Amino acid sequence: MEELKRAIIVAAGEGKRLRPVSLETPKPLVRVNGTRLIDTEINALKQNGIHEIIIVAGYKKEQFHEAYKDDPEITVVENVNYQRGNNITSLYAARDYLPGSFVLEGDLMISEPAIFSRSVEKSGYCANWLDYAPEWAIRVRNGRIISCDIGGGPEAYRLWGISMWTQKDGELLAELVRQQIEDIKDWDVYWDQLALEVYADRFDLGVREIKAGDIVEIDSFDELVEIDPGYLRYKKEDVR
Repeated sequence: MEELKRAIIVAAGEGKRLRPVSLETPKPLVRVNGTRLIDTEINALKQNGIHEIIIVAGYKKEQFHEAYKDDPEITVVENVNYQRGNNITSLYAARDYLPGSFVLEGDLMISEPAIFSRSVEKSGYCANWLDYAPEWAIRVRNGRIISCDIGGGPEAYRLWGISMWTQKDGELLAELVRQQIEDIKDWDVYWDQLALEVYADRFDLGVREIKAGDIVEIDSFDELVEIDPGYLRYKKEDVR
């Protein structure tokens, strides 16, 4: 077993599907029933002894600097290329922190902190089993992820935006990300595709199985309003 040391939270995107709220506030910093989305992640990580936390910011990055300026356990790293490519540009910005790290999207609402247990047997992803996974459908054989269909598929694990990387695999992933950006110069891929598709034979990735409801992902403004009706005021303002 290996103990993970830190977490990288990817929070550079514009969160366009949460407009008009995200016109003012980056999606990870949006408060849902009083708590910022990203704080549900930070709090859960700290409950599990992860105190070195790196936030990769891009869109309205100054708000992240302001929000966490007094927390010595949080480092804000800037992705200056967040508008020029896919999320691989964020992992490139934080590649030096990858070995021994969680990597997670910054807009997830965490209700079960135990998913961030530091102890891992090997690298892998948080996922839950579904009769039909609407996206990022992964299949497992003998404890190893053998395929990934971004478009979804039947009888598969649905991958969530939380992964775990051992020291060795984190070093390899960091180098592959560097090569993709600096040598291949293809910035339009999801970084997960490097591990799950392009270089899948170089990793032995498993699944940390979670339950439905352990993670909530708010994909649209309407879903935000459903969870926190306080945001109905934005619709009323539009009517005016």
